[in-house]
Amino acid sequence: MDYTVMHPAAPRPTRAHALSLLWFPFFFVAAMSVLYLFTFGHPQPHDVRLGILSAAPAHLPAGLVTERVANPAGVAADHLAGAFDSATNTMYVSSAASGPRANFLAAVLHPAHIVDLVPKSSGDASGVGIFFYALPLLLVGMITSIVLLQLAMWPLRNKAATLAATGAFASAVTFAVAAGRDVVPADGWLLLYGFLLTQAIGWLTTGVARLVKQYFMPVAMTFVLILGIPTSGATVNADMMPTPLRWLHDVLPFGQFIELARASAYFDGRDIARPLTVLLLWVAAGAALLVWTHRPGRPAAGPAPQAAPARRQVQGAV
Repeated sequence: MDYTVMHPAAPRPTRAHALSLLWFPFFFVAAMSVLYLFTFGHPQPHDVRLGILSAAPAHLPAGLVTERVANPAGVAADHLAGAFDSATNTMYVSSAASGPRANFLAAVLHPAHIVDLVPKSSGDASGVGIFFYALPLLLVGMITSIVLLQLAMWPLRNKAATLAATGAFASAVTFAVAAGRDVVPADGWLLLYGFLLTQAIGWLTTGVARLVKQYFMPVAMTFVLILGIPTSGATVNADMMPTPLRWLHDVLPFGQFIELARASAYFDGRDIARPLTVLLLWVAAGAALLVWTHRPGRPAAGPAPQAAPARRQVQGAV
């Protein structure tokens, strides 16, 4: 005997609904191509500060700002991008502050001698090791928030505990690997700062999921990937970026973490007040958003329900 089981058919997506979701892959490719290639492909100096110990060299490119200094101490304190002594044709740099920027200054000034006052860690052969150390810390919070969409009905305490657990694990593992390979100095403060970054991103993206619903992926990925990475200053310093990206660097959490990590690991914690304050403000904003969006009575955000088949044949013998 044949049995027919009827299920309600899922509503057919409207054109407007489809377009409200499908625009993002096109935007993602275009925005990432423009921002990443403008930033990484051809960095240009914008207010790069160069100390001059004697006569200024001729034919400096636009974007370099020179100032007379008595010694290269400003380079060692990360207040100057470099210093040049034309009398001895010597350039003073800090590769820990930025290997690519030091290479740019060497290509422009053609010094006979280069003195690296604060060298990067010996395991950082590329000069951008801090970026690859920090990248998992940036991504783990967003990835955890995506997983938590499948557990939308979980109470806030469970989500917060999960974000704390993945953040603590990421902070410990990335630090152990990076410090063990001498990609970054074994500065214990990096564990705390890394954990703060994971919670800021995780709390923000988990909270915003309930706020923007189906636009969660565009909002989260734009904030974290499209804007956060090219403005971080981890591979191209802020003073080598176009001005709008420099403004974003000064406020976005990933850029402030990079500034904080460099200052703590290489420059004895000098000038950490501002980046630490901005990062803590992001942590506070993320906590407030997470609590507000999970207040009682607010609908949960989760994956779209699976459409059941409209009609299914079940055969059996009686």
